[in-house]
Amino acid sequence: MLTDDFLRQLCSLSGELYEGIYLEGRRQGWLEEEDYLNSSKDITRKNVARILHLYLLKRRGIKDIGDITEAYKLRDLFDCRVCANHVAQVYLREIMPAKNLSREGEFLWFDLDGEDSIQDNVEYIKRALNQEPC
Repeated sequence: MLTDDFLRQLCSLSGELYEGIYLEGRRQGWLEEEDYLNSSKDITRKNVARILHLYLLKRRGIKDIGDITEAYKLRDLFDCRVCANHVAQVYLREIMPAKNLSREGEFLWFDLDGEDSIQDNVEYIKRALNQEPC
C-alpha cells in the first residue's frame, strides 16, 4: 500500500478531508515531511505505527500508555529508537500485531521495515479509530 493510499483510507474511515491532509497533518504534528516525500512509495510498518500513534495522540487526544515494558518482548523494538514508542503504543493497544518467528511463540518481531497488505492496513486504521482513552 502506498503512503498516499494509506492516508486516503485514514481520511475516508475517520471522516477527515483528504484535501490538504499533508499540510494539516504537519501543522497538527501527526504527519512528517517524509510522508509527503514518500507518498508514492510503499508504507512500512514503522511508518504506519508512527502515523497511527501520532494521529491518536495529536488529533484524537488519546494519551500514551505509560508503562511500555510489555512491548519489550518485541526483539526489534529498539532497532529504531525514534519509532520505539510509536511501535510500543500501537502494539500494546492491539492495533498492530507482532509477528511470531518461532513455533513456541518466544520470538516476537514487529518487522519495522516490512510491509502489510492493503486489507491489514485498513484493519489497523479501523482498530485505531475504535480506541478509547485509557
